Amino acid sequence: MIPRRSRCLRLFLALAGVAACAALAWAMLPKPTLFGDVAFSTLVTDREGRPLKLVPAEDGRYRLFTELADVAPAARSATLLYEDRRFHHHHGVDPVALLRAGWTTYVRRSRVVGGSTITMQLARLRFDLDTRSVMGKLVQIGRALQLERHYGKDEILEAYLNLAPYGGSIEGIGTASRVYFDKPARALGRGEALALAVIPQNPTARFPVSAAGRAELLAARDRLLSIWQSESADVDTEGLARAQLVPTFRSPSGLPSHAPHFVRDHVPYDGAPHIRTTLDLDLQRLLEARVADHVERRRRDGITNAAAMLVDAEQMGVLALVGSAGFFDE
Repeated sequence: MIPRRSRCLRLFLALAGVAACAALAWAMLPKPTLFGDVAFSTLVTDREGRPLKLVPAEDGRYRLFTELADVAPAARSATLLYEDRRFHHHHGVDPVALLRAGWTTYVRRSRVVGGSTITMQLARLRFDLDTRSVMGKLVQIGRALQLERHYGKDEILEAYLNLAPYGGSIEGIGTASRVYFDKPARALGRGEALALAVIPQNPTARFPVSAAGRAELLAARDRLLSIWQSESADVDTEGLARAQLVPTFRSPSGLPSHAPHFVRDHVPYDGAPHIRTTLDLDLQRLLEARVADHVERRRRDGITNAAAMLVDAEQMGVLALVGSAGFFDE
């Protein structure tokens, strides 16, 4: 009979060997891309940067790539406060958070608590993982460690903020900022940043297009606001008042769609996230009104449609273009 100490030693050596092989395999994994085959939207603007149309990605989702430097510091800090406070102090997996989540969820059974770091969430989104099983969670952990090995914290946070779900077909904080608040992510205020930070955790229940979704979102926002108020060292009366304001959410159906003929037929889509055109939105609206008025006045003469184009004679750029009195009146 093999002594118990010898059996324990063999078991330990076997486990150590498995761990060493796993570590070697992990170290040999190639560097993955942060976005894989994910396609992004294109924001088409006029010459002043005013939005003409947010063109969805190839999969029909609104996903506008936004650099981390173009995300308001308040939005970055709110996301980290809500999702992963120890983001800058772990290597992709937070053992403390995992143990706390396991104890609360499976031992105390008081409530379901997630222990995923932002890197783990990025791994789930990037590799389309089903993390509801133990094996799925282990793969998620392995992928998170792989991402942390090859990328810096800013790169990981930037990728997460571009892939995180913000309700419906809206992905990425830059998209959410444009859709809900009609502004770039760098212009987000504290209250708006806190509101957006809580959506990815439950994007279906907190989709702010319905009264129930807004109520659920604002309740979560208020809880995060309390945490921010108690833990932040730079809270003043004015800043707190601004953060407590209830943001006004615009419906995705309210996205701008100006100069549809021009955007469809004359914009060279090359995969760039932002295309600034020569169009002048004020002149475009004026020309549309003039064309509609002309058709209405001449309808009795049998004129039912018209088109017009305004061109800058010096620069030869199109300032306004109306392909027909109505977009579908070809």
